[in-house]
Amino acid sequence: MKKLVPLLVILFGLIGCAYSIKDIDVSNSDPNCVRECSNTYSSCVSGGNQVGAKTETLRACREAYGVCVSTCPSK
Repeated sequence: MKKLVPLLVILFGLIGCAYSIKDIDVSNSDPNCVRECSNTYSSCVSGGNQVGAKTETLRACREAYGVCVSTCPSK
């Protein structure tokens, strides 16, 4: 059982990282718009509605962030 606990901690850590926004390309987007999207994402993750498991909330927040960034004007 003691060997299983660290494995579960690592597994849940990886699940939490599965919905990172770091891979969304913002290099050609207006920085002010991206900042607003980031603020919305932060609010969503920290206090947003809990939809099922936390991973579902992270997924939904990431998708919303991607949509938001896609509407930002180019630099």
